[in-house]
Amino acid sequence: MRNNRKLPVRGLATSLSMALSLALFTPAGSAMAQNTQHQTALVGTWTSVPDAPAVQKPAHASEGLYRLQMNSDGTLTPLDVIKMKSPSWIVKSRDGRFAYTTNEENAGTVTALAIDAAGAVRVLNVVNSHGQQPTHATLSPDGRFLFVSNYSVAKGGAGVAVFPVHADGSLGDQVQSFAFDQGSGVVKTRQESGHAHATVFTPDGSYLYAADLGDDRLHAWRYDASQAQPLQPDPSREVRFAPGSGPRHMVFSRDGQHAWVILEMAGELATLKVSDNRLTLAGQVKLYGDRNSTEYKSGGGIILSPDGHYLIVSNRGADNQLLVFRIGADGRLGTPKRYAADGIEPRAFSFDDSGKYLYVANVFSNTITLFDFDPSNGELKARGPAASIATPTDIKFFN
Repeated sequence: MRNNRKLPVRGLATSLSMALSLALFTPAGSAMAQNTQHQTALVGTWTSVPDAPAVQKPAHASEGLYRLQMNSDGTLTPLDVIKMKSPSWIVKSRDGRFAYTTNEENAGTVTALAIDAAGAVRVLNVVNSHGQQPTHATLSPDGRFLFVSNYSVAKGGAGVAVFPVHADGSLGDQVQSFAFDQGSGVVKTRQESGHAHATVFTPDGSYLYAADLGDDRLHAWRYDASQAQPLQPDPSREVRFAPGSGPRHMVFSRDGQHAWVILEMAGELATLKVSDNRLTLAGQVKLYGDRNSTEYKSGGGIILSPDGHYLIVSNRGADNQLLVFRIGADGRLGTPKRYAADGIEPRAFSFDDSGKYLYVANVFSNTITLFDFDPSNGELKARGPAASIATPTDIKFFN
């Protein structure tokens, strides 16, 4: 596995112990479900502890996918756990009735989940990801297909796999796959083969792009939902980055005129102009400031603010910072405001449905940290840990 770990619960040990003594899934209509007055969150984890110098070893390894209730002050109270191996990334359906998790193991799988009106979770089915260490997944805008990125540390298991989504939310058998075999070879041990890290659709839903960390490029496909195999490769729309850059994650602006890509190993943020769904590199910003050394270069997550006016990214490594960029009318990024992530290895982050709070999953320090977000100026105010969960890798909100 790329990384994995578990759940020390500071100050919440008693409530978590009580929660884990409940049934594996909270049934609809139960007292706990009826008392859920606020949003619920699902937190993905690695279920084994990473072997990395910065890791703070948890008291107990994670057991899977954690469900938490959001309190009125933004903190999170553990409810229960859905036991599974390394549910590292969570995808939410547009209507919030279903979720999908990538199980980031050597023998990769994907788990389909149903979420009821009270926030209770039920496993629908589990499918083979047809690769190793699946680290990300995306639903097509029409909800008909799920696209899974198999990262694969070892050569031969990386690529993008396509699964149909049934009417009941369950996943069908793989219908299409694209192997990422070729690597640029620039960064030893990281680029000897391809590594699919994430996929994202253009805002109009007609093209899918995939970040290949191992080969320093974005792959492109035309999407046609009417076809049983919906992706058609379009090499003319591929984007190449400088050797050793390591593209990781990507978002499009709300108007579809610009896109931004985190370059993990370069420690940079690339801006691309979009025309006819073709992407042209328009500039790059260093995430590490003046500290030009490898340990400060480790680009992580990237999201837009709820109103689309700000871009929030993380730089991990020795930095462990969040950077907030104002997006200009022309797509240009302002000078970033920098904030300590209040944890180690800020891998992914999410706004709650109100847009008032930003939650950061700090994998190596076993914390979900909470920030107040001011949409008028993009400022963040640190609130400390919202919850303590072993090796948290992602967080998504429901209801």
